[in-house]
Amino acid sequence: MLPAVGGPLFANWSGTAFSSPKVVAVPRDLDELTQVLMSRERYPSPVRAAGSFHSLTACFETTGTQVLMKHFDRIDIDLSAETITVGASVSMVRVRDALRPHRMQTEVTPEIGNATAGSVACGGTKDASIHHGLGQVSSTVVGVKMVNPKGEVESITAKDNPDRLFEVRSSYGLLGVIFEVTFRIQPAVTLAYDYRNFRLDPPPTRDELLGGADGMLSFAQPYANRIIVERRYVVGDGELVPSRFSRLKRRARDKTWESGVSVLPTLLPFNWLYNAQDHGLAYQLQVLRALGGYRGRRYDSTIDFKFKRRSFFDFSFWAIPASGWPQFAPTYRRFCEDFRRETGFRSSLPSEVYWMAQDRNSLLSPSPDEDIFTMDPVDTRPNDPLWDELNRRFNILAAGFGGRPLANQTKHLTKNLMQQTLGHDWERFVAIREEEDPEERLLNDYFKGLIGA
Repeated sequence: MLPAVGGPLFANWSGTAFSSPKVVAVPRDLDELTQVLMSRERYPSPVRAAGSFHSLTACFETTGTQVLMKHFDRIDIDLSAETITVGASVSMVRVRDALRPHRMQTEVTPEIGNATAGSVACGGTKDASIHHGLGQVSSTVVGVKMVNPKGEVESITAKDNPDRLFEVRSSYGLLGVIFEVTFRIQPAVTLAYDYRNFRLDPPPTRDELLGGADGMLSFAQPYANRIIVERRYVVGDGELVPSRFSRLKRRARDKTWESGVSVLPTLLPFNWLYNAQDHGLAYQLQVLRALGGYRGRRYDSTIDFKFKRRSFFDFSFWAIPASGWPQFAPTYRRFCEDFRRETGFRSSLPSEVYWMAQDRNSLLSPSPDEDIFTMDPVDTRPNDPLWDELNRRFNILAAGFGGRPLANQTKHLTKNLMQQTLGHDWERFVAIREEEDPEERLLNDYFKGLIGA
């Protein structure tokens, strides 16, 4: 019999969300996982699975049973079928590293490498599209196995159950505890990276931002009225090996964003330093451009973020329709400036702007109708009340521009915001969840608040 252990307190990466379960279950196999879902007295509701605790909201929290999936960690690559099947606890960094020797990758390679397969199979994370390919990593999922609220095992595939997979890909663990995920894979892509700076107001058009590139990540600096664009050009497949100099430049870029940018603001939280760092980052990336940019594999975008105070930062996520970008960008700059004048508070780091292609492969997709730009405010003071207030106000602004959130990454969501931004898609999901789990076996307080249950 699987032991039911008294629950410690769990915190997410940024220390902004907490879980206080009565019981912690660490099932060693499928039989024990099924037992957790079926034994309601021994494992009280709500049952919530947890991965790396990298979510920025309390989507993982529970006062019932926390399920840790660490024993579900196998990796099986099928090159002939072009798939990789992994246990739910396998991180996207491990997926990347397993595929690297075969010069293969998942089509979408999320920035947050700590995210686990079970999490990304049923939720969203920071992604960036190449060409007009997929917009979210969950769309690369072609198979899922999970235990539903009744304790039944479901095996869902894109071939046999496309409608069901469409629902599960954005279900946030509310339709079942995922224990196995199959991703579609493809030959690795090699990219050339280059940088350009633009004014944020008046904003560059999408074509100006991309400049003929196949994809981009940008860093918006509203207080400096600047947006730094990292353009990404497809230059070959995985057979094209980046030079040693390119790898060195890539490592410098990654260290800058992974920890270097956040160390000083964490240690010295002063607005004048943030202003200086805005300019320093722009100049540093322009040095990379002057050195000819660099080349790197597509999967190098996946980063293993460290759980250290000097390394982490807090952020929120909104997907803004690309058609609204010309009006949204200058409005966002003025919003940030107005908030600073009123409160004296400004974000310590640039806001991340990803370009994501239209992708309707999940019910709650952030880009169901057209391409989107994300706008992710980022800060190194996760529990500052003014940071929270900035995000609450930004939610209202983004929703007014037709933005769509992610329940695991958008901070301070409410029932009204979910209804306003996700509309009929949210209503449909709420109805599905109610039909499949009327006894609220998997429904925690966080999602109760969003649903209004």
